Amino acid sequence: MKKYRPVAAIAVQKKEQWLLVRKPRKENAWQFPQGGVDRGETFVNALTRELAEECGFGLQVDLLSDKVAEYQYDFPADFLRHHGEFGGARVVFFKASWISGESEVDNEEIIESRWCQKGEIKNLVEKKYWEVVKIFL
Repeated sequence: MKKYRPVAAIAVQKKEQWLLVRKPRKENAWQFPQGGVDRGETFVNALTRELAEECGFGLQVDLLSDKVAEYQYDFPADFLRHHGEFGGARVVFFKASWISGESEVDNEEIIESRWCQKGEIKNLVEKKYWEVVKIFL
C-alpha cells in the first residue's frame, strides 16, 4: 500500500485576494504556501513554519479554521526526494487572514509570490488542485 506524505498548506486571504507562491519548476509551479509535516510536528506547527520559510518572517496571519480541504496525489516516477518512503502527498489546507507584512521569497525554494483574485488562481494552479481549493475560496 502506498504511503502519502502529510503536507500542510495555508490559504492566506487579504481582502478579496489570496497569497500564492511559485516554485522554480515548469509544471505545478503555483500553489499556496505549503510543505511537509515533519515527524512529531502538528499540521498547525508545520504550516506556520512553512509560511515563514517560504514567505519570510514579516508576514503576520491569523489562522481561521481547522482543516478546510484535502488533496492527495501520487509523486511522479522520477521524484526521488524522499527515497521511496512516500509514493505521494496528502495536502491538508487551512485558511488564514492577513494581518500585516508582505511576503519575501528566498529566490531558491520559492521564486515569486503574488496576491491573486479567485479567478486568477484558476489560471495559475493545476486543474486538480483548483477543483479542491475553489470550494473554500
